Amino acid sequence: MPYNPQRELIVRAIVVFNGALLVNQAHNKNTREDYCALPGGHVDPAESCIAALHREFCEELDAELQIGEMCFVSESIYHGRRREDSVRHEVVFYFDAAPAGPLQETNGVVFSPEEKMNFRWLPLTELANTNLLPGALKEFLMNRESSPQSPRYVFEDSTGS
Repeated sequence: MPYNPQRELIVRAIVVFNGALLVNQAHNKNTREDYCALPGGHVDPAESCIAALHREFCEELDAELQIGEMCFVSESIYHGRRREDSVRHEVVFYFDAAPAGPLQETNGVVFSPEEKMNFRWLPLTELANTNLLPGALKEFLMNRESSPQSPRYVFEDSTGS
């Protein structure tokens, strides 16, 4: 079922292994910025967040996922990525997770059956210098080890409204 492109419910997995975070590197053609995002995607109508995260991880990484606790929620309102896009509204639930088995990888690149994906392991020591979106998630992850937190909610409106 198609989702409403103006209001989106998304789930993402926080996968940390051997001191590195699993990220998808991407490039925004409109802003010309490189950025990283976590694996996951849209929740389909009548689909639970957990079921969607299992499905998305399987689609993106051809792997099963063990899902832990929900630990972060981000709500963002922003201008679309393309000029013709209207303002977008996203609510994203982030869950601690771990692959149920080893991921397929070669020379630091994690295999994805989806050609547009570019997964890799980002050392946590490089997190401060990486454009991980949203920025509040990056801050949460950087401070997480030194001060464990309850699930956190962040709202950001970059439209100027």
